[in-house]
Amino acid sequence: MPRRGKLSRAEFNRRARRIRLVLMDVDGVLTSGVLWHFVDTSGGLVELKGIHAQDSIALAWLADAGIKTGIISGRVSAGVAERAKALRMSYIYQHRLDKKTVFHEICKDAGVGPEEAIFMGDDIQDLPVMRLVGLSVAPPNARPEVIAEAHWVTKAEGGNGSVRETAELVLRAQGRWKDILEKFS
Repeated sequence: MPRRGKLSRAEFNRRARRIRLVLMDVDGVLTSGVLWHFVDTSGGLVELKGIHAQDSIALAWLADAGIKTGIISGRVSAGVAERAKALRMSYIYQHRLDKKTVFHEICKDAGVGPEEAIFMGDDIQDLPVMRLVGLSVAPPNARPEVIAEAHWVTKAEGGNGSVRETAELVLRAQGRWKDILEKFS
């Protein structure tokens, strides 16, 4: 397998074995980044986003494995918040562009060091956190500046399995993938 980002697969696996927290941006990572806007019958704006089912199940598997998950997003979406709760995400921060501050709050609450965390981002506002974590991951449709600094770049695009791909890599590195497969065999 070719290198994807700054790390070799062996170094990725070494770092992934320590992961206890997986955080991500929403638009462009958990979703494709496309926003649909509609006006409801009262004249209010309704924003719709899609979250891939494979990313969703992967987040549930991480929770089952005892790995905390969460989102840090600059936008606000009631639908995303409810979906994040349904996926047992431990941390749901919206309307927060001070992602570095939020990251430190989450690490303190979770009792983890930055080296035990992954942050998945796609745009330049994600870079401050991506520079702090043990593993920074970007989808291939991320901004060039983000791809240049990411430790790892997924094959799957944001909103189309990049979270699933990352979760599988972490679970494999931690020796937990076999347990997932056994559940469904």
